[in-house]
Amino acid sequence: MSVERKQFCLDISGLGIIFYSPEAASHISDGEDYLSTNYWTEKQVQSHIQQGSIVGFGTSTPGTFFLSFHDGNPKNQELLNAEFKLRLGIQCVGGLICFRDLYDLLDWKADCPKEQTVQLDDGSYHMTLLSHRPDSGVLGDKQKIQVFLQKLESFPALSTQGIPTLC
Repeated sequence: MSVERKQFCLDISGLGIIFYSPEAASHISDGEDYLSTNYWTEKQVQSHIQQGSIVGFGTSTPGTFFLSFHDGNPKNQELLNAEFKLRLGIQCVGGLICFRDLYDLLDWKADCPKEQTVQLDDGSYHMTLLSHRPDSGVLGDKQKIQVFLQKLESFPALSTQGIPTLC
């Protein structure tokens, strides 16, 4: 499925964004504080990232982010010119990926707003995120994030250290 030209605004009060297929979060009960108990330490976050289940990245700030989606990988020049860049992986199950505020994990609600979803074919993907500091100079101030999705034959090898941060 093509994600070209898909875009949406995501307002977050937390310090990061998560993405996942609903199937990967089906074990979380409504109202559960999953962040404090299962997604707080580097080891817990890395466990999710290495499985491509609930994948998160830090934004360093709350704010308003405009996500625009593209098929494939960015062109070399786009990658070189990006002030901030990050590559992660995701397993798409059920044809849908949801994007939400990290802090949604504090008081979980299974329903993901439809406008914060992207339809994809099931499988493994590299997700390359590119961004720049907004014109205001303030991170999270209507900041644009380009999201490139490249389907792969198998789940990619990813960095096994740290909590990924875009900005």
